[in-house]
Amino acid sequence: METLQEKHGIVSAGDVRRILNTDNSEIKDLCKQLKVYPKRDKRTGKAFFMREDVEFLKRMKELHAQTTQYREIDARPIAFTSAPSIPTVQNTQIQENTTMLVVNEFKGLIEKMMANQDKLIEKMQTTLENKLDGLDEVVVELIQVKTENENLRIKLNQMTKENYELKNSLEAFRPVGFGFFVK
Repeated sequence: METLQEKHGIVSAGDVRRILNTDNSEIKDLCKQLKVYPKRDKRTGKAFFMREDVEFLKRMKELHAQTTQYREIDARPIAFTSAPSIPTVQNTQIQENTTMLVVNEFKGLIEKMMANQDKLIEKMQTTLENKLDGLDEVVVELIQVKTENENLRIKLNQMTKENYELKNSLEAFRPVGFGFFVK
């Protein structure tokens, strides 16, 4: 059976540490750089990440490791054996390949982010539409109650006026005796 966390794509902070194989400070640094922040559970106050955010963090960490590795390769001194132009061409090709790889990775990540953003917007629209549908019913009921309340207020005013008129006409009669009254 699917857990609530799996159903909603929620990953705890401890699981993020395990997935990324890193410590909290590196996770914080990644989150700051990528502007991905954990959410908080309202009941428990514990931090959690959405599955898409964790995948994004994981991919960015891998990409960062790859670029660091390529930088180390570029920084190594090249031993010139015969012609200095051959290593320079290879070094330039490595840099171009690295650049193209990084650009392609970023394009893929941006496309995934846009798709996730579209999904999130669609979920929010659905939620808002559902809440607004319920709100429409409440507004209609409120208008009906207000109309009924106004009608009852008018009827109360009429009854108060009729009661006042009846009291005045009752006070006009004076008892004569033996249960008889004179106006």
